[in-house]
Amino acid sequence: MRRVLVAVLAAVLLAVLAGVGGIALAASTHGPSLEVSVIHASQSDAGGSIDPRLKDLPQLTRDQPFVRYNVYKLLDRRSFPLDVGKAVTYGIVDGRTLQVTLAGTSVDKNEKRYQMGAQIGEPGKEAFLKSLQVTASANEPFFIGGQSYQGGTLFLELVVRP
Repeated sequence: MRRVLVAVLAAVLLAVLAGVGGIALAASTHGPSLEVSVIHASQSDAGGSIDPRLKDLPQLTRDQPFVRYNVYKLLDRRSFPLDVGKAVTYGIVDGRTLQVTLAGTSVDKNEKRYQMGAQIGEPGKEAFLKSLQVTASANEPFFIGGQSYQGGTLFLELVVRP
């Protein structure tokens, strides 16, 4: 009798765990997201610094256009769901608006790639960035930069998170 009770309890426990696992699996099957980070880059005679939240940036500061600056500060970081054909709109600190649209996905050498279009506009003015077409791998940052801001330049780091 005791073995039967233990077997029934074990079966119930496995069923509950399988159900919880199924819920977790269902929750994790959402589509990709777009992570947008706004970085303020400037030049200082007082010495350089890189915001510790910008983990990947130190290796990039040896290359153009990052080599022109020695102070990097993360101003904002947000994530947005990314759906094919649906624009993601983000208000940048300088008053402009970033708009990114996922055009589609493909697989190249067993790696999923994301085709996106990006624009930066300002109400009542011609677009700063009319149209940029990018194909990126998951977790591979790409940058849009060149907007003057508070004595420096803004860089937008965009990363698709699967």
